[in-house]
Amino acid sequence: MLNPKLSNIILLENEYKRYARHLIVNQIGSNGQKRLFKAKILLIGAGGLASPSIIYLAACGIGNIGIIDNDLVSESNLHRQILYNTNDLNNLKVQAAKSKINIINNKCKVTIYPYTLTINNAQNIIKNYDLIIDTTDNFTTRYLISSICYKLHKVHIFGAIQNFEGQISVFNYKNGIQYTDLYPEYLYLEDNRCNEIGVLGILPGIIGLLQGIEAIKIILGIGKILNGYLMQYNSLNMSFKTIKIQSRKINLEKDKNHLDIIKQKKSNSISKYTLKKIIASSNPLIIDIRQNIEFELSHIKNAINIPIKNIHEMHTIQFILYKSLKKILIIYCNDNSRSITVSCILDRYQINHYRLKNGFKEWKR
Repeated sequence: MLNPKLSNIILLENEYKRYARHLIVNQIGSNGQKRLFKAKILLIGAGGLASPSIIYLAACGIGNIGIIDNDLVSESNLHRQILYNTNDLNNLKVQAAKSKINIINNKCKVTIYPYTLTINNAQNIIKNYDLIIDTTDNFTTRYLISSICYKLHKVHIFGAIQNFEGQISVFNYKNGIQYTDLYPEYLYLEDNRCNEIGVLGILPGIIGLLQGIEAIKIILGIGKILNGYLMQYNSLNMSFKTIKIQSRKINLEKDKNHLDIIKQKKSNSISKYTLKKIIASSNPLIIDIRQNIEFELSHIKNAINIPIKNIHEMHTIQFILYKSLKKILIIYCNDNSRSITVSCILDRYQINHYRLKNGFKEWKR
């Protein structure tokens, strides 16, 4: 919960009417509404995830919203980025977003930054906000956000989408888990943008709204925050899965072999060429952790399908452990995101394995 001074905030008559449904909720009330007025939220990115967050955060009474993005509205954005319409084509997204916020709630102060977040400007921008909602689509910017949020003690609300799936977590909450605990930089992950991999148009609405909800809960100091957990949503089977994120912080005094650990993690990833050599020389156990529908469309020959949602089940772990005793175990998803999560789970049970770098997408090339 944030702790702003509320004594100088007075709700006007029209605000009592506008936020009446908030005011009668015990966990919100007039003080909660004042907290929303005082809150300062920065959205990094103004695309599909940011669109629903911006609309609802402005509507519910957030007093100060910052938006940073250098992109222009294009035709291909319109199926998922609901802030924009055909009248906004070729205009700056941040400018169009500001205009929409002014229509939704003209009491909301909007600051726009029509450029990219860089190492040179990140600290000066982020320091002005209470919460950072990360709606970006590239690892470089996410790592930068994580680093600056850690340095400035800012909460980092993360979201990501691809195809029919999305994920969300809250990082650096009360000095907790960071983004780099989920996706360490030494994995050298490749970006998967919506214009390259595709996404169901309505999916960003769900994940973006969940990011907004986490922000409001933190501002009000209510509910359980996704601190230390990754929530995964699959729209094909309407499932939510929450996975605990293991801290990767290394105590250099207690662990003198930290470099060996890092090297081991690097070696955990293998290329498609290495996998082809393994297949040619042995009979490996290859597990496709994508959803059934993805597996049925196409998969690596002789692979078996165990969707990520089933990995946590003890009988599944026992099956994998038994089957991998005398075989080389390789896991893969469409790119890297799901396979990294499953890799962490297998590590927990000390199951030796490899993951296919860049997944099935790379295999097909």
